Parts: sequence; structure tokens; C-alpha cells
Amino acid sequence: MSGFLFRFIYTCLFYLLLPLLFVRLLWRGIKEPEYLSSPWERLGYYRSLYPGEVIWVHAVSAGETIAAVPLIQKLTATGKRCLLTNMTPTGRERARSLLPKVENCYAPWDLPTAVARFIRRNRPRILVVVDTELWPNTIRQCQKNGVKVILVNGRMSASSARGYKRIAPLSRPMMATLSRVATQTQQHASRFIELGVPAERLVVTGSIKSDAVHPREHQARLESARRLTASRPLVTAASTHEGEEASLLRILPVLQSAVPDALLVLAPRHPRRSDSVAQLIGSLGYEVIRFSDLGSGSSNDFISDKRVIDQSRQVLLLDLMGELETFLGITRVAFIGGSLVPVGGHNLLEAVRAGAAVIMGPHLENIEDIAQQFLDNKAMLVVTNELELKDQILDLMQHEDKAHRMAQAAKAVLASSSGALQKVHALLIDALE
Repeated sequence: MSGFLFRFIYTCLFYLLLPLLFVRLLWRGIKEPEYLSSPWERLGYYRSLYPGEVIWVHAVSAGETIAAVPLIQKLTATGKRCLLTNMTPTGRERARSLLPKVENCYAPWDLPTAVARFIRRNRPRILVVVDTELWPNTIRQCQKNGVKVILVNGRMSASSARGYKRIAPLSRPMMATLSRVATQTQQHASRFIELGVPAERLVVTGSIKSDAVHPREHQARLESARRLTASRPLVTAASTHEGEEASLLRILPVLQSAVPDALLVLAPRHPRRSDSVAQLIGSLGYEVIRFSDLGSGSSNDFISDKRVIDQSRQVLLLDLMGELETFLGITRVAFIGGSLVPVGGHNLLEAVRAGAAVIMGPHLENIEDIAQQFLDNKAMLVVTNELELKDQILDLMQHEDKAHRMAQAAKAVLASSSGALQKVHALLIDALE
């Protein structure tokens, strides 16, 4: 089947499913009202204040947005205008919080008319895709309208590569159209080549998250977090999924016996799960402390908050976006979620940069190359089950010097891969000329 016919069938199916997509938005909007915000933007009805000047940066959700922040800041610092698009409310919240002066909207769905409308209204100079959020009609419409598509911070897991190969008539023409691809590792680059990206268009830059810098108010927030927790030793579980919180809570009694003043911080990957996680905490006999209950729910209020979590409380639930980096900065041990359950693992670089000793589960498909660098340098730990997780958390919490050595080794690995941001920025400037 030809690529044109495959894309035609894909597009027809997308149009047929369009009513269901709006029903899904309505359904998700019941729990997360932000999903109902600006629904017409998803059909391309957004106009920039600076059509013809903007660099279109697409970051699907929160993780990709956080990765894009230092790059966008570097672009805007040199006078460039950016228009950041997201697919999820969590991504949009991160965009508004971290980049308040950058234009932001929902990305158009991958329909020829929606994407063409968006391009016509905004006339972007180039499209910068963060990580690997590739849509065939979006890339095709960019090609038709002379908009270069550049993939940065690119990653391609083995499982994702197999998926793209199964739809090769659709994916190969799309890959061949990309103007440049900047990947995190050589292995990712090799997979992109296998999928149809010309080798001469590929460059291995490393992860732009390695060069991220803390905002100016970061130190003040760290001090506030220390006051809030009374400088207790923290175990922070970051970006957790269903099943992982239960494992950590089952470990907590043993941790309490060994380190009586320890505090467990749970940060679910999706804040919409906070209610169910709170119920789980309560069902196991712990009193729920929600971060949102410590102030008015605003991140800025946290900076001046004078409350202290009582020593009798053992669990803090981070139910607001934007607070995880602060708590990672004062934590001794960080468990990175999506790894004890078969999700594929979330990025550990934020925890490494914050100075925490990192533990992950066995499911690392999404970050296998990056994780291997840290494993090779004894800069992180991988456990295969809940029992091993308990043993390693206890060991690191009881031996602060060991946790510190691991954190320092991880920072050395991070430093060795710095420079990605400058390389990617140079690549984009070259594309704009």
C-alpha cells in the first residue's frame, strides 16, 4: 500500500472519529475542567500576535514542556518569538507557569484542515518538536507550506521503533520529511535511521534537560520546603503510577522503624489521580497531608508559608503541578515512577540535577540509553521488585554518606553530557537562516 493511500485512510478514520474525540474531551473535562478550555484551538483556530515571526515549538505534555523550557528561554533571550503548543492541560499549566511571557495554545489535531488552518493563521518560521511527537498530516502540511520540521531531544525506544515499523507506509515518508533530528543518544539515532530518517540529517546532541538551570526563586523555595518539612530526611516518589504508591506505603512502616523522622513525599504523574491516592493513604491508616491544603493552592504562596508538618505525619501528597522540583532539591532518596510498573520509566535527570540518590524499577524502556550511562557509573540503582526497593531505600536512608556518593556520581555523569542546549540552539539558528 502506498504512503499516500495509507495516509488517506488514516485521515478518513480520523475525521470519522472526530465526534468521539469531542465526547472524550467532554468526559475528561468532568474531572479536569481545563480539557474543556479553548476546544476550537484543537481545530487550528488560534492566531498568534506575531504571525510570520514565531517559532512553533510543540511539547505534548508536562515532561516535554519542562524539557523545552531552557531552549525556549535561550531563543527568546536572543529576540526570537516562540509559540508553544501542548496536547494536555498539564503541559499547558507547565507552559503558563514556567514561560508566562510565551504564547501558548493547544496544538491542532492531526487533520489536514486543522493543521493547514493553524499554519495559515500563524505562518510559523519552523516547527520544533520536542522528544518524539510526530504526526503524519502535521508534517505533511508543514512540507506543503515550506515549514521546516526539526525534532529535538529525540528519543526512540525499541518498542516505539517496532510500532513505527508496523505502519511503515505511513511512518517512513514522515520520517524522510524531517529537516533535522537531534537525538539524546547514538542508539536513538540508529533507530531513527532504520525508520527512514536520512543519516546526514541526524545529530547526537544529548538531552537538553542536562543543561537546564533553576529559576531565580529556586533557592527561596528550597528554604521554604525545608521549613515546611522541618528538615526531615525525605524519600520522594516522583511521577508515580497506580500500584507504585501502594508499594511505597507498604514500605513505610519499616522505614519508620529504621528512620523515625523520615517523611514520604508522593507525587503522582497525573494530578487527577490525587483523590484516589489520598484515599489509598487514608485506607492504610495514615492521615493525608495534601500540599494544596497548606496554602491557597498557589505555588507562589508556598514561598512565604510558615507552617511545619507535624513530626507525627509520615506522608505528604504533592497534588499540585510545579512543586516536584523543589522537593527533589531537599530529598535524600528519589524513586522515579513508571518503572516499578510496566510504563517504561520517566526521566531521572530532574532528580539527578536536584542532588537526590535515584532508584528506579526494572521497566526502563523509555529511558534505557540514558539510564545505562548512570548504571555504568554506579550513579543510580535499579530494583526488580518491592522487596528490593524496600532494602535499597532503607540502606540509603540509613547511610547518608552512601546516598551522597551516589548523587555526586550522578551529577558527574550529567556534567559529562552537558552542552546539548547550545548544540540544539545552534542547529535551530542555522535552520532559521
